[in-house]
Amino acid sequence: MAEFEKDFMLRQAKDLAKGLGKFLEQESIDEILQMDQASNQKEPLDQFIENELERFKEEQEAASKDSLSGKT
Repeated sequence: MAEFEKDFMLRQAKDLAKGLGKFLEQESIDEILQMDQASNQKEPLDQFIENELERFKEEQEAASKDSLSGKT
């Protein structure tokens, strides 16, 4: 590997390390943890949505059965 390629790679690694250091400041870590907690709280919301969709499907099936039985 040529010397200029090594120099380029080292500069890229140094820039990456600086960026990672900025990303992982205490405030950023707190934000990441808050997002993780928010995603954990999302699960009950997903369950609620699934339950509501299931209830809606049941209502639709009942309505279609009623309309079919009313026609015959």
